[in-house]
Amino acid sequence: MKGISVQELINDSVYGLELEAISGFKGLSRKIYNPRIQKLGLVITGHMVYLHPHRVQIFGNSEVTYLNTLPEDEKKRIIGILCTHDVVCFVVTRNLKVPELLISETEDKGIPLLTSKLVTSVFIERVTRLLEEKLAPSTTVHGVLMDIMGVGVLIIGRPGIGKSENALELITRGHRLVVDDAVNIKKKGAVDLFGEAPPMIKNLLEIRGIGIVDVANLFGVSAVRDTKKVNLVVELVDWNEKIEYERVGLKEERYRILGIDLPLVKIPLSSGRNTAAIVELASRNHILKQQGIFTAVDLEEKILKSMEGRSKP
Repeated sequence: MKGISVQELINDSVYGLELEAISGFKGLSRKIYNPRIQKLGLVITGHMVYLHPHRVQIFGNSEVTYLNTLPEDEKKRIIGILCTHDVVCFVVTRNLKVPELLISETEDKGIPLLTSKLVTSVFIERVTRLLEEKLAPSTTVHGVLMDIMGVGVLIIGRPGIGKSENALELITRGHRLVVDDAVNIKKKGAVDLFGEAPPMIKNLLEIRGIGIVDVANLFGVSAVRDTKKVNLVVELVDWNEKIEYERVGLKEERYRILGIDLPLVKIPLSSGRNTAAIVELASRNHILKQQGIFTAVDLEEKILKSMEGRSKP
């Protein structure tokens, strides 16, 4: 199962968490697996049944103020019970003064205790975004991801069938490359898939006979983008005389990635066909379908009405 260590949380410089460990250093290798956090409201009043130890636990101003109003023996009892639940880590926000009992108990139990200068609401928003990004289910798909008129098109097919060459043609037509060869796809939310390039091959395109080219340097930064939601899958297949390919468009196929079914268009390749133009056409047609315009269905309805009219005496 994918996880992120507490040390990685501290080291992150992208989301600006401003975290610092002050005790429990032995537990910095503990893994966080849940993107949700918990603010210790009811829990510190003694309702330990509401404690979710596998989440990042946050002490805000309300929690610290409440702890400081408790008699010393009650404070020690609450903190002692908290630290027996094998919590992944505690975070005290707003640079609040941390109770000495909490520092000593977390050090003794090896539970990381972190502080942040951020106010609680800002910290929660940032750490949630970080955890959702880092812990999102992901996979790698062999193919090319393009942004074609705002549609994220994942082009797949056997090695050497022409995915990269068609991507080059699409780039010259004004569309944008996200990644060639290895598409890292992450699932965000319930139904959204986003693709991006591994850092090593970002902006690069492999063209057989020429080699590796840098699209951003050749065509400008407007020809590339860092990430894109995947909306449509186009599969390039070899032409086979024995197979009856879709000619009307009534049949809709699906391609599953990380449990999400995406629209799939299969394009058979043969000499004389402008594949890049067909991929672009598939993207335009996808946009129409999103707007509720189904050309094949409309044609079928017209044909049926025409047939009904002829059958009447």
